[in-house]
Amino acid sequence: MPAPRRTERLSLAGRLTVLGLLAALLCSGAAGWWLRTELHTVVLRSLEGELADRAERIEAELVADGRLNDPSFSSQLLEFNAIFSGWYWTIDHQGGQLRSRSLWDATLAVPRDTAVPGRSGLLLQAHGPRQERLLVLEQDIDALGMPATLRVFGPMDQVLVDLDRIDRVLLLAQVLFLLAVAVATRVQARLGLRPLQRLQRSLGAVREGRQKAVSDEPGFGPDLDPLARTLDAVLERNARVVERARHQAADLSHALKKPLAVLSLEAQRSAPDPAALQAQTRAMERVIDRHLARLASGAGSVERTDAGAAVRQVLALVQRLHAPRGLAWTLQADDGVFWNGSPADLEEMLGNLLDNAGKWARSAVTVAVTPAEGGIVVRIEDDGPGLPPQARDAALQRGQRFDQQAEGHGLGLAIVSDIADTYGGSLSLETAPAGGLCAVLQLP
Repeated sequence: MPAPRRTERLSLAGRLTVLGLLAALLCSGAAGWWLRTELHTVVLRSLEGELADRAERIEAELVADGRLNDPSFSSQLLEFNAIFSGWYWTIDHQGGQLRSRSLWDATLAVPRDTAVPGRSGLLLQAHGPRQERLLVLEQDIDALGMPATLRVFGPMDQVLVDLDRIDRVLLLAQVLFLLAVAVATRVQARLGLRPLQRLQRSLGAVREGRQKAVSDEPGFGPDLDPLARTLDAVLERNARVVERARHQAADLSHALKKPLAVLSLEAQRSAPDPAALQAQTRAMERVIDRHLARLASGAGSVERTDAGAAVRQVLALVQRLHAPRGLAWTLQADDGVFWNGSPADLEEMLGNLLDNAGKWARSAVTVAVTPAEGGIVVRIEDDGPGLPPQARDAALQRGQRFDQQAEGHGLGLAIVSDIADTYGGSLSLETAPAGGLCAVLQLP
C-alpha cells in the first residue's frame, strides 16, 4: 500500500492555512521587495540631491571666479574646509587637479564598476581617507571653455544606517503580517468549516439512527444545504433499493411455496409422478430466473438513457409478440428525450406496461413519451375493458403474492410500480379516453 502524501496528512483547515500563508508570503514578499527598492531609492536620491546642490554651487563659483588654480574659491562651503569631514570635491582638467581643503593631501580612488546613472550625473561608490563609505557624483563641466570633470563626495555611513533600519522595519513588518495572516486564516478556516463539521455530525446521526434525514438539522448555510438535500436523496434512494430487494425476496419465497409443497407431496408418495415433478421444477426455474433478472436490473443506478429510443425498441418487440391480434400501435415520442436511470429498468417497465396493453386492447394502443420537470412522463392507453377503480390500488400494491395477482394486470403493474418507486417516481392508473386503461408512468 503506497504511503500517503504529505498533503493528504493535513486536515482541510491545515491545507487552507498553508495555502493562505503561501499566498500571503508571495504577496508580502513581492510588496516588501518593491517597497524596499523604492525606499532605498528615495534615501539615495536625497543624498544625491545634496551632492547635486553642492556641485552647482562649486561650478557657479568656479565659473564666476574664472580661476582653476585656486582651491579656496569654495570657502563658503564650510564642510569642504574641515579636514577629513567626509565631504570632498575634485576637479580634473587638462592642467591637473583641484580638490577641496577637506581632502588635504589624500588621494581618492574611484572604481568605475560601481557606476550607475543618476539624475544629475554619474553615481559611484568609493572609500574615503578613513575608509568610510562615500557616494560620488561625477559631472562633466565646461570651465571657461576648458573641459573638466567635477566629482563631489558625500558620506554614506548615515545613509547605510538608515537603509539597514528600513530593512529591519520591513522584515519585522512582514513577519508580523504573516503571523497575523496565519492566525486570521486559522480562525477563518475553523469558523468556515463549522457547517461542514455539523453536516458530518448530522450524517453520523443518520447512520446511528438518531435522525431520519441529514436535513432534519437545518442551518448548514446556502452552500451546504443543497448538499444535505442531495445526501438525503441518495440515502432515500438506497433505502428504496433495499426495500425493493426485501420485497423481492418475500415475493420469491411466496412464489416457491406452492411448487415446493407439490414436490413435498409427490416425494411422500410411493410412486411419484415424474411429469408432475418436472412441471414443478420448471415452474421453480422460471420463477428464479425472473427474480434474478429483476435483481440484476440495477434499479436505483443513474445513467443517461434515451427514453425515445428505449420505447421504440420495446414497442417493436411487443408488436411482434401481439402481431396475430392485428392491433394498431401509435407512438408519440420526440427525439432528445432523456432519463437519468438504468436502461434495463426502463425497458422492463415499458415491457410490462406495453404487454398488458397488448393483452387487453381491442384494436389500438397509444404510447406518448414527453419530458417533464427534469424527468419523463410515459402514457400508455388501450381501448380494452379497463380496470375497475376499486381494483387499481390492489394491482399497484407492492409485495403482493404472485399467486394472488389478477391475471393480465396485477403482476406486471406491481413490478412497474415497484421499480418506479425505487427512482422516486410513480405509476398511476386512469381511464383512457377510449374507455380502456391509461397507465401514467412518471419518472424524475
